[in-house]
Amino acid sequence: MKKVLILGGGGGGAILANLLPEEEFEVTVVDRDEYHVFQPGNLFIAFYGDSVEKYRRPIRTLLKPHVKLIRDEVTEVNLNDRKVKLKGGKSLEYDYIIIATGANLDFDAIEGNREILESYGDFYSTLENAEKLHKTLKEMREGRFVIAIADPIYKCPPGPHKGAFLSSTLFERMGVDVDVVLALPFPHAYPSKTISDIIEPELERRNIEVHTFFTVDSIDVEKKRIYSLEGEELEYTVATVIPPHEGPEYKVEPSEVKDDSNYLKIDKYTCLIEGFDDAYAIGDCTNAPTSKSGVTAHLQAEVVAERLQGFDAKYSGRTNCPLITDGMGLFIISDYDHPPIPVRLSRFKRLLEDLFVATYWDAIRYPELWQPIFHAYFEATSPAKLGERGW
Repeated sequence: MKKVLILGGGGGGAILANLLPEEEFEVTVVDRDEYHVFQPGNLFIAFYGDSVEKYRRPIRTLLKPHVKLIRDEVTEVNLNDRKVKLKGGKSLEYDYIIIATGANLDFDAIEGNREILESYGDFYSTLENAEKLHKTLKEMREGRFVIAIADPIYKCPPGPHKGAFLSSTLFERMGVDVDVVLALPFPHAYPSKTISDIIEPELERRNIEVHTFFTVDSIDVEKKRIYSLEGEELEYTVATVIPPHEGPEYKVEPSEVKDDSNYLKIDKYTCLIEGFDDAYAIGDCTNAPTSKSGVTAHLQAEVVAERLQGFDAKYSGRTNCPLITDGMGLFIISDYDHPPIPVRLSRFKRLLEDLFVATYWDAIRYPELWQPIFHAYFEATSPAKLGERGW
């Protein structure tokens, strides 16, 4: 039996654990939290008022019975000695390790960001903060709701845009005169010019104010102003600023496997940590040159599961990030060899996003049953097939 240690019980870690056959692997998952959170649910809590309970499940209920779960916090990973130390005092050994602990959000990196988080909440960090933001927005009657970004590398690239669209709809339904402002550190309304050209007309139609080349530098909570590195300033009534991200805070030896932002350096195809053939990292904690998103962690988990079983599987860099308005949607589709393809907003794609949300928990618990469906979809919508005609 191969001893596999998975750090993190989020989407990637749980799917990987459930894919490994119990006849071949002794699988242990370590996570400091009791609950697995469906992070896109933050949007529906913040702007629809959905219940927090709808978007979290105990990690234990999502893992198959043969998978051992340890609830504890990782303090050190020694890849040379194949040992992991936990805060509770345990030391774990392994034959293979997969690090899937996600990215850390540093709300203290930008002056004033911790204060506005505590005052208003956000739709990005936790379910509870999303709930707080919903209460904040429901009390607004006028003014400016600003969504801004402090660093170009962040989870879910369409997240701020979804927040802008859904908050605009919320204020419209409330019948209040609140301006929605989207401030982005890019030259366009989206990191990809192709996608920017597609969504700009919808942003304009909804009177969402877009500021490009705006990278948050500091926030003056007394004057209620956000200042950018580029020298611009924005006034706000309520604001949420997506903070800088970084990789795992805990110690990893050898230290050179982390980059300057603490992200783990991996081979972008195999997910192997640089310099090791028994250590992998997947999801948001890596330096892979693709979007930090759930689909990335999911597909990387499948690749690692196959590689541990002896197959030469490789991750293509495929993304499939949903960008939704209240009634329309699209998917941002790309891979390592193809930039985002042209796509169109449609009601059908919005329905697909709702179907994904409805099936999420089942897909985590029984990934082997859903694989044929997902693989058929990814094959049919591959960037190489769709090309310039888009979808």
